[in-house]
Amino acid sequence: MASVLDKLEQSLASKGSNESFHSSHSHQDPISTLSDSANPDLHAAALKAAGLPIFDIDAYLNDPRNQEASPPVKSPAHKKQKLSEDSSSSAPCTPVQLGAPRTSQYVPALHQLCQERGLVATYEIDGDQTGGFAGMVTIGGQTIASEQHWRTKKEAKEGLAELGLPVVREMEAVGRVKGPNGHDKNWVGLLLEYHNATDPLHTQPGPVYTEYSLGIHPLQFAATCTIPSSPSPFGSAELPFSSKKAAIKNAAKGAVQHLISIGELDPNGSPKVGRKIKAGNGAPTVRVEAKGVEVKRDATYAARVNDLAPLLSLPPPLYRLYPASPAAPNLLSGAAHFTGMDAAHHPLLKEPVGEVRNVFGKKNAKEECARGVWEVLRKVAKERGVDVEEVDGE
Repeated sequence: MASVLDKLEQSLASKGSNESFHSSHSHQDPISTLSDSANPDLHAAALKAAGLPIFDIDAYLNDPRNQEASPPVKSPAHKKQKLSEDSSSSAPCTPVQLGAPRTSQYVPALHQLCQERGLVATYEIDGDQTGGFAGMVTIGGQTIASEQHWRTKKEAKEGLAELGLPVVREMEAVGRVKGPNGHDKNWVGLLLEYHNATDPLHTQPGPVYTEYSLGIHPLQFAATCTIPSSPSPFGSAELPFSSKKAAIKNAAKGAVQHLISIGELDPNGSPKVGRKIKAGNGAPTVRVEAKGVEVKRDATYAARVNDLAPLLSLPPPLYRLYPASPAAPNLLSGAAHFTGMDAAHHPLLKEPVGEVRNVFGKKNAKEECARGVWEVLRKVAKERGVDVEEVDGE
């Protein structure tokens, strides 16, 4: 071992090292020092002198025994591939429907409807000879039976509840039971009262009811209702009632509830009070007289339009004003628009009305637009036989 170290010292000295071997490697491991040597022969000689085995790395890696001892680790890709192969090898499963499609909406709906009206729904369901179930439901002393058969008791109860819903609605419509608020309303009278309040000159037809006879036994009826302010009818031509009166009452109820939802009627169904826009000393700008309507001459055109439109069964117009140019945001252009079924079919109202261009200020632009709208409404009033006269303010 000493001879090997002597050879290493001589090798370092021959390379021009200014330091001795012991001064530069006094704290290093001899084996690690030898491994840093650039001469492989000296490295091998040092390992042999120390009694350590020498292996050839290439021979070690190519030895089959070493390869078997260290099997390769499978990557996640191998696992995914194997999973895909296993899933493709199995045959696809075909779903089989169990019974008919089911729903569970009618039982809770009937329960809530009966609870609000102080009623109780009693079900009687028994098995039949076909292995299914049939039965009946009793609500407020009235029994609803069906010849239909269901696969399970749950389906039978759901089917009977569906048959009971229109029966409870009919009981309320004919006044046999009270509504959810504790009393039954005169829906037909409320709708007529609204029409008289919004169209005192009767320039438009009132509520129009259409009756239907349903070809089923026993004979039943249905009805729909249309009003000037809505293009869609209320009620149903297919919902059966035992009498025409009940069918018409149901249609009127739908119209009144619609008017309440859009704010045309108070929540109790009565017409709203004080809806007209006031001007000047607080008096309405438009006043109904026996010969027609009188308009305050000093009122603004916007106020005149908002007061006259309801008397003609029209909603107040919508003013849509926008800057004529981004460089001049205070110069506005635009027009007024009327909505509703009556306006959609009138040649003077179905298009934008009172168009203005490049008017300075929003207030001035709206007033100029309302001036054009006012002239159009006067023509509409004349068509409907309503005289519009301007008078001095009182």
